Amino acid sequence: MAQKHTSRSSPHPWIDTVWQTVCLSDGIYKSTPDGSWDLILSVAPDGRSAVFLSGQATEPVEVPYVEGEHSVVISFAAHVYLAHDRQVRTGAAIRFLDVREDRFLLDGVELPLPTFLDAETLVDQMIAAGLLLSDDVVARAFTEQPKAASKRSVQGHFKNTTGITQKDFQVIRRAQEAVRRLKAGQSGAAVAFDLGYTDQPHMIRSIKKIMGSLPSNLDAVHKI
Repeated sequence: MAQKHTSRSSPHPWIDTVWQTVCLSDGIYKSTPDGSWDLILSVAPDGRSAVFLSGQATEPVEVPYVEGEHSVVISFAAHVYLAHDRQVRTGAAIRFLDVREDRFLLDGVELPLPTFLDAETLVDQMIAAGLLLSDDVVARAFTEQPKAASKRSVQGHFKNTTGITQKDFQVIRRAQEAVRRLKAGQSGAAVAFDLGYTDQPHMIRSIKKIMGSLPSNLDAVHKI
C-alpha cells in the first residue's frame, strides 16, 4: 500500500476531523472505524469527481484504490446527523450523490465540492440549508455537564443519531486512543491499564477486531 494521508482537527464543533489522501500506487486500503460518518470527495486519475456519504462502521472495511486517485474526507462529530437520510448513519451504508462540474447535489441543494482547507465553510452552508442537524443529548454525553436524561434515553439518542450504540462508540474511541499511545511508544501494559482494559490481551483483542491489525503492526492504521 502506498498512500499519503494528511489530517487536521477543526475548530468547527460539528466536524471531528478533515482528511486528505493521495494514492501513490494501486492497492487496497483498510478503512477503520473512527466513530464518525463521512462526506467524501474522490477524484479519479482522469479528473472525474465522485461525492458520496459513508455511514458508521464497527469493523474494518477494505477499499480498493488506484494510483493517481486523491480524496478529501470530512468526518462529522458524533452528535451530527443528516436531516433527511437515516440510512447513511445505519451501519457502513454508502450513498452516492450527483456531481455537476464543481458542485454536488444533496437533498435538492447544490453545494461546492469539499476542500481540505475550507471544509468549515461547506459545513456551515449545509447547516444553513437545513441538511445537517445536531442532537444536544449526544453532544453533551461526554462533557462534564451532560444533559439531564435517563441512561436509557441517552442510549436511544445515541443509536438514533449515530447508527451505533453508545458502547460501540466508546469501544471504538478507546481503541483509537490505545493505537495513538502505542504508536507514540508507550508500553502495551501501561496503555491497557490507563485506558481501563481488563488486561493487555483484552486490549490486543479489541484493537485486532476494530482496527484489523495487531499492536505489533499498526503502520497501516491512520484514522486515530
